[in-house]
Amino acid sequence: MRYFLSFDTSKLSEESADVVVCGSGIGGLTTAIVLKELGVEPLILTRGIGNTYYSQGGIACALHPEDSPYLHILDTQRAGRGLCREDALRVLVEEGIQRLADLKRWGVDFDPETTLEGGHSFPRVHKVKDYTGKAIYQALWERIKRLKVRVLMGELQEILGEERLEGLLYYEGSLRLIRTRALVLATGGAASMFLHTSNPVKVRGDALGIALRKGLNLLNPEFIQFHPTVVKNTSILLSEALRGEGGVLLDGRGERFVEELQPRDVVARAIYRKIREGSEVFLDMRPIKERGVNLRERFPTIYAMLKERGYDPEREPIPVTPASHYFIGGVEVNSYCKTTLEGLYAVGECACTGVHGANRLASNSLLEGVVFGYRTAYRVFHDLHTYKDLPKRNLRNAREGRQKPSYSFEDLRRLMWEACGLERKEEELTEALHTLKGWLEGWRGWKPTVENRQLLDISLVALATLSCALWRRESRGVHYRTDYPHERDEFRRESLYNLSLTPD
Repeated sequence: MRYFLSFDTSKLSEESADVVVCGSGIGGLTTAIVLKELGVEPLILTRGIGNTYYSQGGIACALHPEDSPYLHILDTQRAGRGLCREDALRVLVEEGIQRLADLKRWGVDFDPETTLEGGHSFPRVHKVKDYTGKAIYQALWERIKRLKVRVLMGELQEILGEERLEGLLYYEGSLRLIRTRALVLATGGAASMFLHTSNPVKVRGDALGIALRKGLNLLNPEFIQFHPTVVKNTSILLSEALRGEGGVLLDGRGERFVEELQPRDVVARAIYRKIREGSEVFLDMRPIKERGVNLRERFPTIYAMLKERGYDPEREPIPVTPASHYFIGGVEVNSYCKTTLEGLYAVGECACTGVHGANRLASNSLLEGVVFGYRTAYRVFHDLHTYKDLPKRNLRNAREGRQKPSYSFEDLRRLMWEACGLERKEEELTEALHTLKGWLEGWRGWKPTVENRQLLDISLVALATLSCALWRRESRGVHYRTDYPHERDEFRRESLYNLSLTPD
């Protein structure tokens, strides 16, 4: 299963680069900027706007004299339910102080006051109103432009090489080849494989499936964080800060049914249960206005997006649903984001550095991207001096499948939502695994198109998620099993999945 597409590199348009950074979120852009500042010429391959752009939340960093990195570690460990790697955590919170200075140096103008978010014992979250991710994203792209970093539009299709990286294939109108000594995956997570998601659906996580086909391991794919309040039938996320300012959750009868400021997973499951009972759920922001808060000024991005969709948050409750939000697991990497394939690295949501454990603490993900993006760049800089130039060789893969898959991406999203969503149990997980394996039985006969390759790869990620969710017979962090509602000491360890192993 190493390659899905049919190709002959001798017949493809070809170019070369010292390093290719695949993805344009905070992790990828930070890596590219630092590489350029170190004198390396990176090439960014992206298929569009990175997920960082859509982040309303902030970036956590213990800067206040009364706060400390140690307290930040304790808060993160508490959220991660015993699965955070302590060495990675120390890197995250201590180097985060330096990296926040870099973001300011690169042009991010944070609000003067920090805020408190769920799970934090101190107001250490740095924000730019309700569009922190957009502000960071725009500042990083300005830096990319000033540094004249090369950017290509295209979508990763295959990672080339067996013993070590030799290059990659990408698609932009046609299949093309880039020969490179180093590739950094910064392609985001796989939360969009669920029917309801806060992620742009084009960020499908299929690069994780490409990594699986290369023999790499995925760690902790069963841990997916669900956000409680996403506008129904959209990907518009309604920030927890709205509930912090006084917004309330109402069922179809107009009654409150949950304490809105409980932990995110508790609130999300309460909403999910209401919807399964047949009731709609609404977020009512009118109490915020009654408290004298100007919604347009306090939440300008959210307000504008709702108005564009025809909602008036000052006059009516907004229909919401929980939605998959953040993929906590990812490709196995070390503390410098190296994978087990020489020349291949992974950073950001597609990687598992171990800092989040079983549940991501609010606003630690942007911090992880900038901290480990920086470390990745330095590791690549040193490694390039040890990688020998490989002789150019032609690589081929011949497949003549003509069949269409028996299912669609929407079928997969529905399966994952119903069997592996906020509440999980043995029977449904087992049945979903059986269904998915049945769908995948004929993959060798599929026509080798870009669309079919993408469906195969996200399906492999779904297979990993279902398998590890079935294996983890306990409830821990964001993984909730109705048939095993408590933590169990025997499962206080990471799950590991690859295509040749069952979870272990």
